[in-house]
Amino acid sequence: MLEKYKQATPKSRDLWNRALKVFAGGVNHNIRTFGMVSPGAYPPYIKRGKGSKIWDVDGNEYVDWWMTHYSHILGHNHPRVREAIQKQMEDCIHLGTLNEHQVIFAEKIQEAIPYLKRMRFCATGSEAAMYAVRLSRLFTGKRLVAKARGGWHGGSDALGYHIRYPFSDDPFYDGVSFEFNDRDSVDLLMKKYGTELAAMVVEPVLGAGGGIPPEPDFLPYLREETETRGILLIFDEIITGFRLRYGAAGKDIFGAEPDLLTLGKIAAGGMPLGVYGGREDVMALAAPGAKGGRWVGGGTFSSHPLSMVSGIATLDQLRSLSDDYASLNKRGDGFREKLNQIMMNKNVNALATGYGSMLFINCLKGDFRGSTLTGSSIGEAFDKRSQDMFQARLMEQGVFGYHGLGAISFEHSEQDLEKTLEAVAIAAKKLKWEA
Repeated sequence: MLEKYKQATPKSRDLWNRALKVFAGGVNHNIRTFGMVSPGAYPPYIKRGKGSKIWDVDGNEYVDWWMTHYSHILGHNHPRVREAIQKQMEDCIHLGTLNEHQVIFAEKIQEAIPYLKRMRFCATGSEAAMYAVRLSRLFTGKRLVAKARGGWHGGSDALGYHIRYPFSDDPFYDGVSFEFNDRDSVDLLMKKYGTELAAMVVEPVLGAGGGIPPEPDFLPYLREETETRGILLIFDEIITGFRLRYGAAGKDIFGAEPDLLTLGKIAAGGMPLGVYGGREDVMALAAPGAKGGRWVGGGTFSSHPLSMVSGIATLDQLRSLSDDYASLNKRGDGFREKLNQIMMNKNVNALATGYGSMLFINCLKGDFRGSTLTGSSIGEAFDKRSQDMFQARLMEQGVFGYHGLGAISFEHSEQDLEKTLEAVAIAAKKLKWEA
């Protein structure tokens, strides 16, 4: 199985065998096996990237849909971003002090998202979510936090629970969950815990939980229910921020303005970044010496000069493309329809999900079309073995992705899309045959 891939990747195989001797599980991020191990192979080791393509250490070319965890909406190694980083490196790499770039970058973010009245930078999305929860607890004086089942907000103890179906793991502390897109689940949560909740945390489009877009008015409903009870609403826009539009998606696409917001990924052009911010009265508790506050740091590498200049260059470029987001999203929506048509034609139980330029493919245990999408409904039907095989077959055809596929960038060509559709058709056919 996967003999074509194995024959083409001897250097990756050797590196994988070496990695197993030094890293727990061979990786430094669990998902970076890319599902290649269970079908009896190993992940490719990538050497370089440009535009929509990446190349592994054996010289094999892939159309990339993973795009650095969806960060590179401008494509890999964008010249404007690369030049900004190279120029900054002539002055320094990092000094652990204040720098001019952090102010300029924050001003650009605030211009794009005006309700981000105050913000803080850190180095990762995990930290940003963790600090947003900490501020919510300080501001409300309450401990309990709610999140959507299947939602991923990083690896901190604050939100690192109920990530995978059947969501039976116990929260590390003070955590409950609800079903995304299910008002009854939210009502039950509020009835039971409404007076105890400090915050509700949700991605506007559920990411790792299946690429699930919100039902109409679901996010405004969360806004109403939290606002009437004094619960802070936190939108995790680490994936959706600057992906679906120039700015944030929660308010301007889905009609709900959060109290706090987190950003990362695209905002810094693929460099390490976490952003948390929002209401001025809440963020005031992060200020040094604030009455009622508590230590809210940013880490040694917060406001890293390379991340700051990369972010400035990225936002400048994206602002020049702000009128092109609509066509990018339309392109993604059309491509998703073609993916689902292939699955129907091949009689494969798989569903392409997402919103706009976000493109996920979920291999399922039965026909799921027409059902309401929630973290539990996708999780219960999810067929991990088939998913891994499907992604491995795509990899063998020179298409690199995860969560079934990934996200389209401004650099993906029509030829990239056609190659991907051909690879999906081949992978679907083999999946059906192997089943």
